[in-house]
Amino acid sequence: MIKCNPHKTDLAPMVDAGRAHDHWCVADNYRTRLMAPGQPVLFWVSTHARRGIWGAGTLTGTSVPGPQWKISTDITLFDEPILASDIQCIAELSMLEVFRSPQQSNPSWIDVSAWAVIRQMLPPE
Repeated sequence: MIKCNPHKTDLAPMVDAGRAHDHWCVADNYRTRLMAPGQPVLFWVSTHARRGIWGAGTLTGTSVPGPQWKISTDITLFDEPILASDIQCIAELSMLEVFRSPQQSNPSWIDVSAWAVIRQMLPPE
């Protein structure tokens, strides 16, 4: 999961385009090194009245090291986000990392069982 803080990254151009930016900052850590092209990725918008999952897509490249590591993505935004309030009331999702440790840097981890539940909530492609 890639998180976006709209106080730091303007959401309006992404909403207008129906797509998230195609590169996101990620931490220099083991999680980033586990990311690979073709893997699914969710787009979480934090610190917003409608915080939650705003889009989904795939990773399109491997992480690129540098002063600020980056990962390439292809993320389509949903017509309506899946709100955090709706996600958090589902027992299997109530302990997602975005709830337990919202300040943690990208990427956030979603385990296989949580991913199976979230996939059922995603709008049809």
